[in-house]
Amino acid sequence: MHIESFEVFRTAVEYGSVTKASQVLHMTQSTASRHLQSLEDEYGGLLFERSASGLRLTALGQALYPFSCDILSCAAQAKQELLRIRQEGGGMAVGATLSIGETVLPKILGAVRQQYPQAEIRMRISNTSDILEDLARHRIDVALIEGMVDATVDFQVTPWRDDELILVASPQHELAGHPFITLSELLGQPLLIREEGSGTRQVTQHALEEHDLLSHVTITMELGSNQAIKSAIAAGLGLAFLSRLTVAEECRQGQLVHIPVQGFQIHRKLSIVERPERYPKYLVKSLLQVLFSTKV
Repeated sequence: MHIESFEVFRTAVEYGSVTKASQVLHMTQSTASRHLQSLEDEYGGLLFERSASGLRLTALGQALYPFSCDILSCAAQAKQELLRIRQEGGGMAVGATLSIGETVLPKILGAVRQQYPQAEIRMRISNTSDILEDLARHRIDVALIEGMVDATVDFQVTPWRDDELILVASPQHELAGHPFITLSELLGQPLLIREEGSGTRQVTQHALEEHDLLSHVTITMELGSNQAIKSAIAAGLGLAFLSRLTVAEECRQGQLVHIPVQGFQIHRKLSIVERPERYPKYLVKSLLQVLFSTKV
């Protein structure tokens, strides 16, 4: 049963005319008549007695009228309450890879929280493959990643911002004072790398492979977080390619140093990944607005 049918019925009662009801509701008279007919079919009897003087409610119509008013009132209240919840934000779960989640995402979510202080916002940080798995299984509403997305998966991918992976070392490293190093000098150095499933590892390996270097570099450790790699670098255990975002503060404070590699750069796109949704959450829309309007 359509809510419009009860609206036509109530309006016809109030105005005493199907013609007037159709005009008030901006529909054709035949459409209004079909709505009334559907109610009569549903409840098994006439709702109006029609005469030259107008419409008069039957006993069935008199019984249905107050219920119709209640139904329409409840529908209006439900719409208003749901709109309030959407406008206040409701809830949202955001997934992010480590390079994003450990650096820029807290600031982004803080801006969203200021707009919607009552909203429940949850954040999950992991590597690219785990975050995309969460998105596919509806554990999160939106993902911010630095890795690549399988083109065969039904995701909506939107480029967000540019990022660069840079080679970083301890200030005490023998190459730390060099303005740049060559690829041959890189090959002789122990390289630290992220775990399988990491977008940073994926992009680094792809860039090394493009330069025919992957099989020649010396990978000495696989570590499960950017922080673990930074600690290992500081301890003199090797060099690593890490997002400029994740090492900006350490480089500024002199805890790590950036060593350019001549003729070798790793650029990538950070992306927003969503599932195709018929009705995306109001809070997710607000998050996207903040992501594209905030400089981080």
